[in-house]
Amino acid sequence: MTPATATDPRSDLAHAYEAAMRHLASVQSAKGALGGEVIWNPMLVCQYVIACHVLGRPIDPERRRRIRLALERQVRDDGGWGMHPDSDSWLFHTTLCYVALRLLGHPPDDPLAAGALRWIRAHGGVTKNPTWGRIWLALLGLYPWQCVQPILPEMWLLPDATPVHPRRLYCHMRLIYLGLSYLYGARVQAPDSPVLRDIRDELYDRGYDRAPFRAHRDDIAATDLYEAPGAGLRAAFAAMRALDRVAPGLVRKRALARAIEHVLFELRSTGHVCLSPVNGLLFNLALHHHDARHPERDQAFRGLEYWFWEDDEDGTRICGARSDIWDTSFLLQAVCEGPRSDVGEGLARRAAAWLVTAQIRDDIPGGAEHYREPADGGWGFADERHPWPVSDCTAEALEALIHCADHRLAEPLARERQLAALRFVLRRQNEDGGFGSYEPRRGSLVLKHFNPAEIYGNCMLEYSYSECTASCVRGLALARRHLGDAVPPGLAADVDGAIERGVAFLLRAQHPDGGWLGFWGINFTYGTFFAVHALLAAGLPRQHPAIRRAVAWLVRHQRRDGGWGESFEGLLDGRDVQLPAHEPSLVAQTAWAVLTLMAAETAEEGPAIERAIAYIRARQQPDGSWPRERASGVFFNTAVLDYDLYRQIFPAWALARRLGRAAE
Repeated sequence: MTPATATDPRSDLAHAYEAAMRHLASVQSAKGALGGEVIWNPMLVCQYVIACHVLGRPIDPERRRRIRLALERQVRDDGGWGMHPDSDSWLFHTTLCYVALRLLGHPPDDPLAAGALRWIRAHGGVTKNPTWGRIWLALLGLYPWQCVQPILPEMWLLPDATPVHPRRLYCHMRLIYLGLSYLYGARVQAPDSPVLRDIRDELYDRGYDRAPFRAHRDDIAATDLYEAPGAGLRAAFAAMRALDRVAPGLVRKRALARAIEHVLFELRSTGHVCLSPVNGLLFNLALHHHDARHPERDQAFRGLEYWFWEDDEDGTRICGARSDIWDTSFLLQAVCEGPRSDVGEGLARRAAAWLVTAQIRDDIPGGAEHYREPADGGWGFADERHPWPVSDCTAEALEALIHCADHRLAEPLARERQLAALRFVLRRQNEDGGFGSYEPRRGSLVLKHFNPAEIYGNCMLEYSYSECTASCVRGLALARRHLGDAVPPGLAADVDGAIERGVAFLLRAQHPDGGWLGFWGINFTYGTFFAVHALLAAGLPRQHPAIRRAVAWLVRHQRRDGGWGESFEGLLDGRDVQLPAHEPSLVAQTAWAVLTLMAAETAEEGPAIERAIAYIRARQQPDGSWPRERASGVFFNTAVLDYDLYRQIFPAWALARRLGRAAE
């Protein structure tokens, strides 16, 4: 074979990259965004079924069929359902699925329902459900409200300066507990009915009246328990139960009215889609109880459709989040690093044109009164319909559009809009130099010890996250260089100071072995990907000790097949836990690792990089996509999420960077 006909490795990579671009173009929406499903668990669609029953809203037969299909697709071999695609069965999710199946009209001897009930009985019964499970049962009269841990709406009447005012909580917890406090305070419950009486008899085989509710009030099934209530929280529960018994009716009435004011603000300010489907479902129930003929009742219910994913392959799901802005921003950065490609550049032009429209251009009227941070200049995680902007989403979107303008894939974002984005990001920096997500931290770290959501961890407060901090540092540094003297002197000084404090935070957050712990992804591979890129963007040289320790950590953890693979189990206690040796590496994690190595590359990392690129290329399918694998996203330690486009965008980015570097 002559050199002219020998296989050209660069040509092979170029074909792989072009195929990846074609696949991504095929899933691009008509408006230009790219957003994959954020796959979680059946909790939300089952809560939707329960909510529809309480609200008296029938479910279309086709949707009922697809909900059943989704439960069939997600059931475990033991008959239960779990927290995420890779978890064992949990009591909370299995109980919800059983109740939903019965409310959908499936009999107790239906194979799915019968398997679920056997699992529930084998694991201690429904009395050991976590608090959130008990609440959904109580809404149907299947659990006594008086044995649910108290969630007092009177908390919303406290002065704003109170250290335990709900405004200090992380926004998702704040709004979830806003809805729960109304439902608890009003003791909302569906009218009794034959089907509910049947379900009650089935769940409590020894009789509902004889069920040991009080005996198990503080007990949570071992399958579900992540963070047990401590002595302080148990004492607080006891005090709140006493207050609940003696609270004057007028005070409760005022508290419920105040809660509904916040509920209506959230519905109206988000176009009725709400921050998340969790609080959206709760707010629908609260509004219905407050006024079953409220003029916005139908709008609020239609807002739930924003979160649905439906097809005949996997059925009806409700995603925990939408990720259009997040996914699109990374795709644009990938294309800007890659070789010339008509497909890729066309894809990027459409995506960039849409991304500009998703920036929030005003603050939300009345937001301060309802504890919203200024929003002008920010981008959210979801799309242009979802006005909850986030620090790192803003930084990544800003960086993407700057790169697109530099590569003539988009018109430059107006200077004032770039400056607004800088101001937005700066407002999310915490005193320790790190960055929160939606907001800076508002409450004392003492509150983290009073977590009432036993199934999740680190959910009470905004923290300083390594990944958010890294995105913000990188975005600020790029915009500062790009805008130069166009940044007003005072703002420039603030940006420079924020970058310096952010870098210091990241250096302190590095683990001794060289990695950074992730919070929103699995795990050290994810955190290290963001941190190294940020430190380099801020001006640290590749030879900086922190960079070299990170590179060494990555090289040590490269697996025999050339890739990387961490297990979600490491998130439970902050450890580095690798996948079993017999499992293949994960393409998304491999892409994070090799992108990091290429960014910090010296001659020593060349072999590791080539092995990783070869693994990514070998895993690619003929249509240019990469196959489904273990999930790599996460929140609150236990809630693992499968971002459908992570395993498409990040491998394509790795190919783009390798091809781009080869052309240098």
